[in-house]
Amino acid sequence: MNRTRVYRATTEGIRVHVRSKFEPEFSNPHEQKYIFSYRITIENRSHFGIKIVKRKWHIVDSIGNVRDIEGTGIVGVQPEILPGRVFEYDSACDLSSNMGTMTGVYFAEPRRRRSNAVPFEVAIPLFRLEVPWALS
Repeated sequence: MNRTRVYRATTEGIRVHVRSKFEPEFSNPHEQKYIFSYRITIENRSHFGIKIVKRKWHIVDSIGNVRDIEGTGIVGVQPEILPGRVFEYDSACDLSSNMGTMTGVYFAEPRRRRSNAVPFEVAIPLFRLEVPWALS
């Protein structure tokens, strides 16, 4: 059975949900290639709109490989998320081992009318990437 786990974090009214899943059809354990997909939902529960301008990921696998990845926007866009709205996307990560973790931050610009609105970091919860047989 391939379990899907759900992880959550909230920063200043911005809730980030993550669901991760092992993708056996794209993986090759004999070559130490493990592919994991994840779906992220960003829910704006605040009273102001935001624009995600940048992201930063910290990825660690169980054999000690560490990667830090930064980039503009999310999957090629810089989404603007109004109050009460949601932005969802799917992505994937490769590991050299059958277990690991990801965590990170989104850099958000608030869309407030006041001039004192400063950019802030939105936490992406630490989530696990695991093959199903590692859980038993």
